[in-house]
Amino acid sequence: KRMQPPTPSPIENVFAMSEPHHMLSKLLWEIDGLMQSQSVWVDNETFPTPIFRAWNAAVTAWHISDWLWASNAQTRAKMATVHGFVYEETATGIRRGLEKFQEAVAIRERSLFICREIANGSKHMRRTKSDPDVKAKAVWREAIARVGRVVPGDLVLSLEITDGETTKDAVRWFIDGFGYWENLF
Repeated sequence: KRMQPPTPSPIENVFAMSEPHHMLSKLLWEIDGLMQSQSVWVDNETFPTPIFRAWNAAVTAWHISDWLWASNAQTRAKMATVHGFVYEETATGIRRGLEKFQEAVAIRERSLFICREIANGSKHMRRTKSDPDVKAKAVWREAIARVGRVVPGDLVLSLEITDGETTKDAVRWFIDGFGYWENLF
């Protein structure tokens, strides 16, 4: 039995994605890919895969806000109510509403504020305005014991995000952001 191809997306230039939950699934896929890619530094890679995957996860986590807001008028009305602001359903009102929605999300969920900082910092390279408390860093540490392919002396990559006094593995921040969106959906 021959399978039928999926219905094409009605949205231009998004390949087959057409719903906010597609972005939520993409975020889960990004987090899983990041966790699977973290390992020992192999063959002196200039840009180890986890660095790219972490950026992709931050960008996806943050831009779910765009997809959710743009999805339809009923969702916009619900998100405005849930996040406590009023907006007007006009072309300029929708744009202003997106800004209010994103600001409300960033205030309500610190992990998504952090994802916004990383997404914009990575996209624009050098920003004149960023939160000085948020620092994303790739830290290389020497392995002290043999574990799997890792032998003492190998460099092992750790991706960390510091927010003020709190430093956590990047994956933890992304999982927290996923949890916020999952509960909101």
